[in-house]
Amino acid sequence: MLVAGATCITVSVRSTIDASAAAAAPLTVGSRAGATPLFSPRRLPALFDDIVSAQQLQASVDFAFGRDNACIAIDSPIRPLARHAADQPLAPASTQKLLTGAAALEVLGPDHRFTTRAVTTANVSGGTLTGDLYLVGGGDPMLSTPAFEAARHADPLTSGEPVTRLGDLADAIVRSGVRHIDGAVIGDDNRHDRLRFLPVWKGVYRTDGDIGALSALGVDHGFVAPGSTAVPDDPAAATAQRLVELLAARGVTVGGGADSGQAPFLARRLAHVDSAPLGDIVAAMLSASDNWVAETLIREIGVAAARQGTTAAGATAVVETLAKLHIPVRGIRLLDGSGLAAGDRVTCSALLGADDLATKARFKALDRGLAVAGVSGTLATRLRGDPLQGVLRAKTGHIEGVSSLAGVIDDDEHLRFAFIVNGQFSTLQGQVLQDIAARLVAAYPQLPAGPVVPAPAS
Repeated sequence: MLVAGATCITVSVRSTIDASAAAAAPLTVGSRAGATPLFSPRRLPALFDDIVSAQQLQASVDFAFGRDNACIAIDSPIRPLARHAADQPLAPASTQKLLTGAAALEVLGPDHRFTTRAVTTANVSGGTLTGDLYLVGGGDPMLSTPAFEAARHADPLTSGEPVTRLGDLADAIVRSGVRHIDGAVIGDDNRHDRLRFLPVWKGVYRTDGDIGALSALGVDHGFVAPGSTAVPDDPAAATAQRLVELLAARGVTVGGGADSGQAPFLARRLAHVDSAPLGDIVAAMLSASDNWVAETLIREIGVAAARQGTTAAGATAVVETLAKLHIPVRGIRLLDGSGLAAGDRVTCSALLGADDLATKARFKALDRGLAVAGVSGTLATRLRGDPLQGVLRAKTGHIEGVSSLAGVIDDDEHLRFAFIVNGQFSTLQGQVLQDIAARLVAAYPQLPAGPVVPAPAS
């Protein structure tokens, strides 16, 4: 009934708009019959139409979602248009990544790059490093092996995302003159908490491969191999082993294998590799709804804001940063960065605030990262051949019992919106609810069929 009712609303609205447009005869510039004094009552219909359109949009929202555990907020570029329970905290699913991304861009800056370093206290003589080489993680969420990069770029969802090549670090080590390492390659991921999987997540997220093992030195999104859902017990040692293999392919031998540990304080840098700018990483995270990236970023926010690479420190810093950015934070509770936790709580007002930030230069990545209906990201295969194709740009969200959508309708009105619903429904039913919300927004302005004040007789 909800779907049918909302569809009737949309069809009725579109019919009204079409009828109004057909009935409106164009006026010739300079024509005496079409001339309207500045203060003529004939100019009032535009004001009344605007009021009535907003009222009809509100009525449509209330009809569609008034009985659900849902919130929705809709704004034009110049003013609020419609609200339903906009400040009610609800589980947001992956639309929460908009808040994580906004805070990362504010705290770290869109040009920030993550650095992975190879350091040592040993000397290099005759091509031999007489000691251990330490691989120090810098919280780079895009560190990848060649096989993982190939797999990601072969997938349309992630084909355009930036990667940080671990092979480039191996090349830099070779350029430093190293041909043999007497000791081991030791991975150091002490920058972040070593909790690999948050207890607030469902166990199925691990077994289904929704999220890899968290680490400040994780490679290949925390998985053992491309296409595998298996995760390493010690991500730092696993990354060190990948580097050993890449060095071997370049003719560099390692006598002591791979391990994990902490780099000496006075170790000097031998080589390093930098990530793409944070703005590109945030955009990719949003488009593909990348849980691993979101969780790594929230820990990096914790490092920058509180010198603690924990999810809890990062979550606190995210809320504090949003408040400084004048985004409503009352009722917000963040247990992670990705929205996987069922206990996360976010409001539509907060998501709409993130939508609005996307219009500012520092936060352009939030706008660039929105999936496009029928074209890209998590909306690439949806709404093809629909009027919303190429027009709806939004961040999607779905976990069990949660569906959400936040973004912009790129038509003449450029309305921004946020929508969350919590309840009992399947993934497909959740997508239908997202589509209904988007269609309600796209239907604005819902103009009355006839003029409020008739034109004077000619």
